[in-house]
Amino acid sequence: MNSFFASDIKKLNALYNRVQFSFIFLYGRYGTGKTGLVRELCRDRATLFYSAQETVPEGHLDAFYRQTARSLDSKKLPPSFASWEQAFSYISDYSFSRRLILVLDEFQNLDRNCPEFMEAFAGAVRHDFQTGKVFLIVTSSSVGYAAELMEEPIREPFDAITARAFLDVLPFSACRPAFAGRSAKEQLLLYGITGGFPSCLPRLRPDLSAQQNLLRLFFSADSPLLMSPPDALHRELREISTYNFLLEIIAFGSTKLTDIADKASIGTNKCAKYLGVLVSLGIIRKEFPAAGESLKKVRYQFADHMTRFWYRFVSPNLSEILFGRGQQVYEQQVLPALDEYLLPVFESICAEYLERLGSSGQTPFVYKHTGAWWTGGTKREPFFRIPLVASDEEHTVLGVCHCATEPAGRELLDRLLGPLEPFDGRKRYCCIFSTSGFSEELRTAAREAGNVWLSGLEDICG
Repeated sequence: MNSFFASDIKKLNALYNRVQFSFIFLYGRYGTGKTGLVRELCRDRATLFYSAQETVPEGHLDAFYRQTARSLDSKKLPPSFASWEQAFSYISDYSFSRRLILVLDEFQNLDRNCPEFMEAFAGAVRHDFQTGKVFLIVTSSSVGYAAELMEEPIREPFDAITARAFLDVLPFSACRPAFAGRSAKEQLLLYGITGGFPSCLPRLRPDLSAQQNLLRLFFSADSPLLMSPPDALHRELREISTYNFLLEIIAFGSTKLTDIADKASIGTNKCAKYLGVLVSLGIIRKEFPAAGESLKKVRYQFADHMTRFWYRFVSPNLSEILFGRGQQVYEQQVLPALDEYLLPVFESICAEYLERLGSSGQTPFVYKHTGAWWTGGTKREPFFRIPLVASDEEHTVLGVCHCATEPAGRELLDRLLGPLEPFDGRKRYCCIFSTSGFSEELRTAAREAGNVWLSGLEDICG
């Protein structure tokens, strides 16, 4: 069994074994593993899997019939389905004497393009399927569509859902089996370019180095991920030029609404609407400070690292890559900026590590979540950010990450030990993570302080 889906498969198997009608809704961005999860569940079980493409309404019914004929061995199958009501009635009759998994993949294409389908589907969920042994799975790669479906009041027949699950990109710890046998730095890079997408991890070739895999995935005209992020955006939106432009601006480090709007030369209200769409689609997320006044300090971050990588390095250089100069782009544009790019990747891995330590009782106080805190960013006050913060009423953990070729220095600790208004009055613990070790001065200062943890990349990956 694929370790990515082990816990999900266990839950779905429990529902399957109840041998009564069940309605499962799986949604998440393209590439987050919905089809893999379904394929694992359906192994050696009677299954009708129909993936709805964008086509005319009558095309769906014909395609569904052909797939039914291929999938179900039955002498009672009519020459064709005259209507969706007839199709669902047949499915219900077929399942009366045996358990049948019916998968309607990319369901939004049926809902949006085929009104007669939705009327028949609602009736089948309420009546026909209830009398048989149908195990219904509906999937959608449109996060925006799924969010609309789940808004109260939930429209029929989705109010009859037995269970639903949002499939997101995987955390670093879940991806590590795909990085087996590689150094800690290679694991960091590979997580940074695959973004935790289950669909990307199998594309890694174990016989190639991390950098060779990076080149193969993104920097030649036939690279498998060369157009993946914009293709995913096209599935959600008709016109993506403005969204592409905004994502590239964010990828180059502008994360405040006013800065993004200024660089895009559009008003803040209009820009906020565009960004709101990207948030609803799960492509970017809003980040708020972990302490103090937060609502006015929102920043926009990518929801995954692979998409950030694409808009930072691939999108601006797409013409060069298509013209066969991907190697030069990599050497001249990517390599010099790689440590800078990997810093947020490293921060996310360290946050996951701290949360794991906190929830397992290996820290001075119990916490479950970490966040970032920042202040400044104006002409009067320079921007100052602490990427790792976990607190309760009496304690706080403050952490910074160092991703560079030289060892981490004493100045990182000084930043954490200085006056910080939201955290003053609490017992403070400091942690410094580094991909390249620590200077002797920092090690000495950490020992003298007594409340400082130093952790290398190897410690996290070990």
